[in-house]
Amino acid sequence: MKTRRKNISRPLPHRLTHSKAGIEEMELWPDTVWRLAAMLRAGLAPARAFQLLAEENAEDEETSGESQAKSLFTGKENPLRAKNRALELAQEDIQTLLITCAETAAKGLPLAEAMQAATVKRNYSNQRVEELRACWYIGERTGAPLASVLERLARYLEQEIDLSQARDSAMSGPKSTGTILSWLPLLGLGLGILMGTNPVGILLGSIPGAVAGVLGVFLALAGRRWTARLVQRAERGIEPS
Repeated sequence: MKTRRKNISRPLPHRLTHSKAGIEEMELWPDTVWRLAAMLRAGLAPARAFQLLAEENAEDEETSGESQAKSLFTGKENPLRAKNRALELAQEDIQTLLITCAETAAKGLPLAEAMQAATVKRNYSNQRVEELRACWYIGERTGAPLASVLERLARYLEQEIDLSQARDSAMSGPKSTGTILSWLPLLGLGLGILMGTNPVGILLGSIPGAVAGVLGVFLALAGRRWTARLVQRAERGIEPS
């Protein structure tokens, strides 16, 4: 079986392991689960199914790696370097999972335990592996058709992608509003200067003006931080306390 593993010796930055998964990364998982379910429904043994998926995934990684290297050479990848790196780590996580499961199934050992032992780098990947492990555990313990269980998991993951897109679309308005409101104090100063009232001189030339300026800066920063926290809570589905 021709597969490819990548080992990274040094610890990965927190932003790469715990950053929010993009749509492209999220779509990798239901696609993998759908293909696995189709192979099992076609009558393939789990060991063979995972082996074929690992080989297909290795070919996809090679194609993706050549595309990213070409973008890097032309200088087009630089603005999206972190996003592409996170997507590459997600592909490596899936490949690690597939190889581990293929080797374990070939030995006749329980796959649920192998999935739990698989080392993945992305936090999003770890969540998906836990869901897949739970589905496989249910199939092994209850005798439920694994293909049907995996198809339900794939549908759930696709629904999660749709909800993520809807949430991002709904939050674009509040984010833009918060950004505009954070710039209003500076716009007010500029408007005052254009009107000839010299607001900067008042803020810097007197004690009350300096106190008002410091207080205004503090409130502006506090408001910006508060707005950002509200948006983050809304994105995570947590109601503000």
